[in-house]
Amino acid sequence: MARNTSPAIQTATNQQASHHHAVYTIRMKRLFPLSHRATIITICLALLLVIGGIVGTAIGWRKILYKLQGTSHVATLDRSPGLAQFPEVNTQALSPTRRKVIQLTQAEFAAQPAGTKYSQGAHEAWCADFVSWTMQQAGAPLKNPHTGSWRIPGTFTLREYYESAGRFKPADSGYQPRPGDVAIYRASPVFGDHTHIVLRNDDGILTTVGGNENNKIRVFANQQRNYTGLLGYGITE
Repeated sequence: MARNTSPAIQTATNQQASHHHAVYTIRMKRLFPLSHRATIITICLALLLVIGGIVGTAIGWRKILYKLQGTSHVATLDRSPGLAQFPEVNTQALSPTRRKVIQLTQAEFAAQPAGTKYSQGAHEAWCADFVSWTMQQAGAPLKNPHTGSWRIPGTFTLREYYESAGRFKPADSGYQPRPGDVAIYRASPVFGDHTHIVLRNDDGILTTVGGNENNKIRVFANQQRNYTGLLGYGITE
């Protein structure tokens, strides 16, 4: 059965609650006067800045800015299917490692396995994983500067690796990429943040093979010579 509360009792209860609230407010104002409250807010903001600085240093401000710039860039990526056939590549003058890279990419292009084959099972964007796996299988493994692993899952760290190894050629250096080299892009209107392997260089028209292009391994000929966003090349020995 529901209990009925008389108006007098309800009014007394409300008055008691209001009294408690008023007493609490007065006590809080005495404990934390306006000047103290401003100081506390300032301290809290300073602590947030310090924590942000520590986190930024740990992750790397350069990497954070790199990521923010990428998310602010609106790109219309090329979604074309690419070439149906793997192109002919003259491997006569190539080093054994470069020849092996070409052979491996041709076999993987034909097989078209899932990207998790190259990412050690991780479900992620796998263009850099494809490059890492290919180099590891070719007997020239990369080395992740942060983990020591052969797998480098991101284009930022991939560039870091090649730079630290003295094997990175900027796009404006005049270097002409050869079969087996690794092209790295940043906010490209064609590829976005991406990396893939050079197969041919025909008077500036690069034919490449890359993982995670339309969620598959694609061979692409850049007939338009649109290399906006190309950072440079990782050199394969």
